[in-house]
Amino acid sequence: MGSLEAITHLQSIGEVVYDKLKAAVMSDVFKRGERLVELDIATKLNVSRTPVRAALQRLEAEGLLESGAGQGFFVKEYSADDIREIYLIRQSLESLAAEYAARNATEADIESISGLIDEMESAYGNPDISQSEIFELHKKFSEAYHRASHMPTLVRLIASLNEQMTHFRRVSLNSAKRRALALDEHKGMMEAVRRREPELAAELTRVHIVNARNAYFMERPIHSQEPER
Repeated sequence: MGSLEAITHLQSIGEVVYDKLKAAVMSDVFKRGERLVELDIATKLNVSRTPVRAALQRLEAEGLLESGAGQGFFVKEYSADDIREIYLIRQSLESLAAEYAARNATEADIESISGLIDEMESAYGNPDISQSEIFELHKKFSEAYHRASHMPTLVRLIASLNEQMTHFRRVSLNSAKRRALALDEHKGMMEAVRRREPELAAELTRVHIVNARNAYFMERPIHSQEPER
């Protein structure tokens, strides 16, 4: 089991345990299919088993863990079909957000998104910037792009789905070639929003997600690919 640091500061213990476990799962401290042992986690975090159990149940409800009868909790494993389905749902939701971003984005939204693109370009040319930091910039861009739709329910749905997809998105950005292409795709998406072209913004977003899915399967060739939809 991956390493966890003990909790030593005063705060809502339940929330701290949940936050730490969620971060560990989403950053691959725990591997796909790995069993999470309640007692071991409680010992490492220096807490009782009660908040650990509550956090594990909460993460299961969010789709990040799964439980087996009498066997405890495991980091969720996804089949190739599961992953394709998730990307297809992401494609639909984010294309809709892109369409409405092109309709509803304010000048402040556009300025914020453009600034994040500038940050990504600068990061790509800086050898001191880690791949993890670049991923966070991509994540911030996506969040700002979706918020520009001014459709809060849709934004929440996308955010919930993308939490499950964190592992896949990190893997798809492993390649420097894919990171460079993703940046170019983001620029095109941004320009479509700036020019108020909803259909183009939606189509460019769809292509971006199809390319991200294909990049994931290139990095994980154990999964066979299906034709683009």
